[in-house]
Amino acid sequence: MQGAAFDGRLFGPGIAGAGLEVSASWLGNLLTVDTELPLNIPASALRIAAAGFNMRQIQVSWKDADDEFAFFIEREEARQTFLSTAPPCLAASLSDMKKTQRLVNKRFHALLGAYGLYLALPFIVLALFLPNLDRVVGWAATKVPIEYEARIGDMVLAQTRAQGRVVDSGPAVDAVKHIGARLTSGSRYQYRWLLVQNDQVNAFAAPGGVVVVYSGLIKQTDSPEELAGVLAHEVAHVELRHSLHGLIKKAGFGILLSFAMGDWSGTVIGGGISTLTEIKFSRDAETQADEEGLRRLVAARISPHGMPDFFSKLAKKESGGPDLSMLSTHPESAERMKTLRDEIRQLPAQSYPALNLDWKSVKASL
Repeated sequence: MQGAAFDGRLFGPGIAGAGLEVSASWLGNLLTVDTELPLNIPASALRIAAAGFNMRQIQVSWKDADDEFAFFIEREEARQTFLSTAPPCLAASLSDMKKTQRLVNKRFHALLGAYGLYLALPFIVLALFLPNLDRVVGWAATKVPIEYEARIGDMVLAQTRAQGRVVDSGPAVDAVKHIGARLTSGSRYQYRWLLVQNDQVNAFAAPGGVVVVYSGLIKQTDSPEELAGVLAHEVAHVELRHSLHGLIKKAGFGILLSFAMGDWSGTVIGGGISTLTEIKFSRDAETQADEEGLRRLVAARISPHGMPDFFSKLAKKESGGPDLSMLSTHPESAERMKTLRDEIRQLPAQSYPALNLDWKSVKASL
């Protein structure tokens, strides 16, 4: 017998970044999701977790062949219907989720009080706000706790897995993780690395220590040091919180309200995250990321020459060449490459052992 319906937001292959509003219900031990082609998922295949910054929402996720789906139940009435009609075999998972919700709820009220104070501040006079937009965005970003950034990263991972052809294992994945670990030693973030099968020559960093690399980028590199240069640059954007600044600036200050109210899966955050690959950093931010990236390469004892060597390919892109999508977010490539090489010449002389990776095998695996 089919139970009462409950609504939510579905993320999956072919679904826009903000998700699709759908209805679902329990049919015995099957979760039935009402889409164009209805989905029927056994309860045993479901992963259930608390979601949202206040953990009051419910995230139900599952894997269908090579595709990852995530279903967020947002409304209180829908959550209660889901819980009251769930099959008994999910009792243990639901109990663990409720424990997490109770623990986070205590912490959330303290954070909500702090953000309530912030939201109660008088409106900033427009004439003062616009000329100082970057400064205001920077100040606002400092008010976002690291754990909130990590939750943004979690959502980026869920959406990327649902929408892209993620490579979960193999020489290329191992290479990205190996190089990334060397570049992020001692970081305050817990980095997550995702390799997507996509011919675009691109990579982007999301708040909270998530770096997404397209396979097309690796195919265009001639050495692991070139990939290291790109990863160091993207890591620098995370460490300097440029990705968070860009998200706030792109999505507007409504995203801070979503943070404060725990609207984790709402369209403001979802829509903002879907534009992460389009964010164009300022000239100063790019310069800072270059400098920090070089510093991290040297600290990791990886040759810094790979950074300008690869970015020079962006500057030399010719019509009809490969889709070097990083051009849209990395301006004035030729000038920046010259600056990078000048800075490298001023570094203390030292030897950099070659990265012990079979690069032909790495590229061939893609």
